[in-house]
Amino acid sequence: MIRRQQSGVKMEIKNPPVLKPKKQIGRAPKYTPEYYMMMVKHITDDKLTFREAAKIYNVSHGTVCHWLKLYKSGKLPNRIKKAKGMVESQDNQIYRMDNYIKTLKHEIAELYLENLMLKKAQEFSQQQKKLSSSAITSENLDQWRKGAK
Repeated sequence: MIRRQQSGVKMEIKNPPVLKPKKQIGRAPKYTPEYYMMMVKHITDDKLTFREAAKIYNVSHGTVCHWLKLYKSGKLPNRIKKAKGMVESQDNQIYRMDNYIKTLKHEIAELYLENLMLKKAQEFSQQQKKLSSSAITSENLDQWRKGAK
């Protein structure tokens, strides 16, 4: 952590936490979400039994029952979006945005400090240039009277 105070401005720089890439939990789905929706709609429209649908789609009757229950409870579309990785919880979005804001503030603070250092270096070089100017003025007259060393 670095703390600097320059011309009445307090700046505090903290090292931002390192974010790891988000990993999907569990195994990848065997079929696409569109396939599950098609399967469920076919079962409900044609009023197939679980075992008949299992033979048609080459899955177990337990899988057919599970996806049909999810569809009837209204959880199937949400489940599909999560499987695609399109939906992120609001808390997670807020956390990621806060971390992004912190990294931007950190970058702004670094740029501010760099700008201050460059201004000081420029001011110093201007002072040196002013002191070593070759024009004889009343301010540097004593320097010229001494002579060369």
